[in-house]
Amino acid sequence: RADIVLTQHTFAGAAKTPVVTTMSIKGDKVRSDNDTTTSVLMDTTTGDMTTLMHEQKMVIKVNTKDLPKPQDVPGVDPQSLLPKITATGQKESIDGHECEIYTSEAYGTVMKMWMCANYPGYDKLKAELKTLAKLAAPGAPKGPEVPGMMLQSEYEAGGVKFVTKLISLDERPLGDDLFAIPSDYKAP
Repeated sequence: RADIVLTQHTFAGAAKTPVVTTMSIKGDKVRSDNDTTTSVLMDTTTGDMTTLMHEQKMVIKVNTKDLPKPQDVPGVDPQSLLPKITATGQKESIDGHECEIYTSEAYGTVMKMWMCANYPGYDKLKAELKTLAKLAAPGAPKGPEVPGMMLQSEYEAGGVKFVTKLISLDERPLGDDLFAIPSDYKAP
């Protein structure tokens, strides 16, 4: 299995500086870093999810297996929680990569997505992202698949436009220490 690092930039409104998100995947371990303020460590085998709040040196732990499951909520059809994906038939190039444009509608928000079917490294990433599916509740409905790698997305919330763009997708060795809780971080 390959170790994978995915980096995205998100711009909110007229912001000139992006929020940088980096997702690192090593086997059944996933780390998501949001700039330098927080990191989330996930073990997809055990369901353990740990948020590291760097400024406070604080740790918040939950187990995804203990969270409420959509299929257990009375009167809620789990299928109704899945996004509706629609191909627009439009194509556009993003950074020299031919993309098909899709929309995703969920909870009253419509997201526009630029999907590249043959993005370099996507096949390996797709295989590794299956580890995240282990965090889903058993019996939860499977969401719709969209072909390819999302190179860019746009949506609006509260009058603010959010644009997220893929910056890089790399395969490189990751150390186990990247997925460890620092010894000086404490629970609240």
